[in-house]
Amino acid sequence: MCGFISTIAGIFGGAAFGALGDLRYFQHSVKMLVIFALVACTISITWFELYVPSIFYDKFILHSSEATMALAITLAGLFSGAAAPLIYEALAEITYPLHESLSASILVQWINVSTLIFLFIAPGRETLVDFLVLIVMIISVVLVLFTRFTYQRRDEDERKRLEKEQLLQGTNEDINQAINAINDERQQYGTFSRTHLIGDYDEDAHVSSNESV
Repeated sequence: MCGFISTIAGIFGGAAFGALGDLRYFQHSVKMLVIFALVACTISITWFELYVPSIFYDKFILHSSEATMALAITLAGLFSGAAAPLIYEALAEITYPLHESLSASILVQWINVSTLIFLFIAPGRETLVDFLVLIVMIISVVLVLFTRFTYQRRDEDERKRLEKEQLLQGTNEDINQAINAINDERQQYGTFSRTHLIGDYDEDAHVSSNESV
């Protein structure tokens, strides 16, 4: 049940932080969002560790209840899921101009390898696994802090978008100028026709009056 709650919370966290990272205000603040999510996840895992026995102590430090345990697990899943899409995006930015599928594939392989390692360690060593998870989160925070984030990929996408908008704007202006030119020609042609017809009518009336005289 706890795993199900953590997974659902991770889905919501990934969707929320993924959408937040796509906002124009946070386009160059992915590192800040990743650090926030990882630190919050580390705090949640530490809170959970205080409710269960550890490799350093046989008894729990804090008295727990089902509600507090569920809340700690939910927050850990929420923020770990929130960091996932941001990390994929950050790797795509850092490895640019390489294709983003390459960085995503490498990350997926590392996740699979680490999962297999933890599965081999897990049987009968729950306290050790809990401690290793906490250590991995702390190392992740430190690594992200010392990682230099670049946003060349986003800047290039923004440049292409602006060029496309300028091209469309220029095309619309050309179309409007052509329409205005056509309307001007129509107006001039219509004025000439009316003037010409009035002149012909006056000439015919003058000839008719002379014949009558």
